[in-house]
Amino acid sequence: MFKLTKLIIPNIHIQNLQKSLTRYCAQHAASVSESSLKSVLQREFPKAKTIEVQDVSGGCGAMFEILVVSPDFKGLSTVKQHMMINKALKAEIKEMHGLRIHTEAE
Repeated sequence: MFKLTKLIIPNIHIQNLQKSLTRYCAQHAASVSESSLKSVLQREFPKAKTIEVQDVSGGCGAMFEILVVSPDFKGLSTVKQHMMINKALKAEIKEMHGLRIHTEAE
């Protein structure tokens, strides 16, 4: 898929995140999926060269990582690019715990 930057995070923080996601997954049915997010992004960014979506919460739909490479981002700051993604996924974001966004201008 795409390269994720490896961060050195204290083990206690990873354990807390795992517990948090486990509780979230137990409380919420997976109303958001990789395919549903990808469909929205394909509709909103039809010129995109690459759109990749990965569920990083163990399949429960709580946390996703996405990559969008599109000419729509040309000349825009990373913050503005991410704002465009957030706007496109506004309804879906309400149903999830978190989202990691990676964007590139083509």
